[in-house]
Order: sequence, then structure tokens, then C-alpha cells
Amino acid sequence: MSPTRYPTSEALLDAAVAATGLTDFGPGDFREGLDVLLDSLERDGDLSPAADDAVLGVFHRRLVNRLELEAWYREHPEIEGLPVRGPVDVNGLPRTGTTALANMLSLDPRLRGLRPWEQSKPCPPPELDTESMDPRRLELVKEYAQIPAELKAMHLYDADATMEDSEVLGMTFHGQQMTLPVYGYHAWWRGADLTDTFQYHRRVIKLLQSRRPPNLWLFKAPHHKFHLEPLAAAYPDARFVMTHRDPAKVVPSYASIVSAILPPSAGERDHRRLGEEICEHLRAGMENAIAARARLGEDRFLDVHHRELVADPMGTIQRVYAFLGLELLPSVQRALADWQRANRSGAHGAHRYTAEQFGLTTARIRADYDFYIERFGVELEG
Repeated sequence: MSPTRYPTSEALLDAAVAATGLTDFGPGDFREGLDVLLDSLERDGDLSPAADDAVLGVFHRRLVNRLELEAWYREHPEIEGLPVRGPVDVNGLPRTGTTALANMLSLDPRLRGLRPWEQSKPCPPPELDTESMDPRRLELVKEYAQIPAELKAMHLYDADATMEDSEVLGMTFHGQQMTLPVYGYHAWWRGADLTDTFQYHRRVIKLLQSRRPPNLWLFKAPHHKFHLEPLAAAYPDARFVMTHRDPAKVVPSYASIVSAILPPSAGERDHRRLGEEICEHLRAGMENAIAARARLGEDRFLDVHHRELVADPMGTIQRVYAFLGLELLPSVQRALADWQRANRSGAHGAHRYTAEQFGLTTARIRADYDFYIERFGVELEG
């Protein structure tokens, strides 16, 4: 048998135990996902060996987070009984306005966002009075300041806005993991049962809100469309805002940003394969979402089109608030107006991409997504 490049899951677990002196990794299944992920890295990964330490460092941190979370629960058992309200869940295809919409909603102090810095290291949970100077937050602000201009033209970065729950799901090794070229893992994840995953997700959320109110949560994660029913099982009061855009814009735009954030490859990366994988991946996710919506009930969903959000952001927000049954306070309206002026289209540069870069064409993408375009009345863009 040829030697493997990556360690076994048992070796990673042992290293986390050795680093912390803790042994309880908590409830739910995470070992299968870790095994599949390591196997897919071995089989599919095209990473430069120089990237290995950083990649494995993320896995180590997530395992340490699990150990620390259980230790915190043992010391603070009252967290178990905390009520969780909502969430408001913004999802859909990526690159459709999910980030802009969620960042605007994050300006309302009545909504509790899931910030990137707190989910990357949940313990100790943040406190409202001191979080602005929390070392985790300050470190992230410093990192964001160093992001290259070309990435800032692709995506909005805000340390205080709700963000994809990639780290929370990552602690279960049942996250989408689109930051690695692990196509075998992606295929497994699309069909995986995330029932236990979202129950654990709620466990992390309760810890994070334990010292930092409010408890009406705001989530933003395009990848939730793959597994809406397990999410709703863990959060029975969830309401969903789904964003939409021409898939001929969505697919190559997403391929472009994924190609920009993947770790360096050992050779020349196959962008045609990346384009094909992303086109198929997102299509499967939307098929899952449409089927799940029918079972969960359409009354729990509000559809927001990208063209509406760009043309009339305040009117779109008002429609979201009406759907949620929340009053749009004057103070929040003023904050929204300031945000919209600072983040108008093109304010951070232009994101340039083509379908052909990734072996795709506009006609091919629209044909693959015709069911989606018809179902939601998606406007085709020039």
C-alpha cells in the first residue's frame, strides 16, 4: 500500500486531545465527514504541499473547538435551556445578493447575526459590552484590511455582519467545504443526512448567544438550500428569504470567486473541471430546495430577485420586514441608507469573469437551469 499524504482522522483527533487535555468531542456524527474529507483530499486534491499545514490546521482548530465547547457546556449547564428564536435564513444560489441583503439586515440590533470571528473560535462566547475589542474580532478586522482589491471587488467583507456558517458546520465536518477542491466530498455532502448536523448547529448557537443577546437569529448561507428540511427540524420557527438571479451570471461568478480562494495547486488547476463541478453542484442544490419548499410550505418563504435588490434596496428591505412581521425602525432606516450609499454597485471595483473561462456557455447554463428560471420567473440579463 502506498503511503498517504494526509493523516488519518484518528491521528487528528489524538492531536486535538493532546493539545487541550480534553476528551469529549460532543454529540452527533462528525467522524464520517472527516474521513470522507480526508479521503477526497487524497484522491481529488490538487493542492501544493505548501498548503497542507494551513488546511490541516483548520481541521485541527475545528476539533479543538468541539472539545472546548463541551467543556464550556459542562461548566455552564444552564445554556442547554436557552430559547432560540427564528432564525431568519437568507439563502438561494450564491452571487444573487445574499451577502448584501444579509449585511443590511445585520444593521438591525434586534437581529442576532452569526459573525465570522465568533464562529471560528466559539469559546469563550462573546459579551455585548466587550465584543468590539474582542481579540478575535480585532484580528479579523486586521485580516480584512489586508484582503487584495480584486477579492474586495468580488465580495463584501464585514466583521460585524452575519456570515455563512461554514465554521459551525465545519465543526461537524458536514459543511459544504467549497474552499477545497474535494469533489468526491462535495458529492457525498449533497446527499448526506444533516439532521444531527443542524442539532449540533443549534448547540453552538445557544452557546454563542448565552452572553450576547438578542436571541432572534439571522443566518445567511446559500448552501442551506441543499438541506432546508434538517435546518427546519432543528429550528422549527425558521423563516426563509431566498434570493434569485440569472444562473448564467451566477455560475461563472461563483466559479470565479471559488477559483480565487482555493489554496494554491501543485500544477495548473483545471478550470474547466471546476466550472463543470460548480454548474452541476448548484443545480442539484436548487433542485433540492424546490422540492423541500413544497414540503415545508411556501408560506415560510419570501423570494427576492437580484434586480429588485439593486434597483430598490430600501423597498426590498421593507418587503422583507413585512414578511417577518417586524417594524422597520427609523434608526435602522438611517443605517440602511448610509450602508447603501457606501456599498452602491461598483463601489468596491468591478468583478470580471466569463462563462468561457470555465468551459461553459450562457446557453448551456440556462438550459441546465431552465426549471429554475421558469419556476421563479428569473429575469435573464444581457
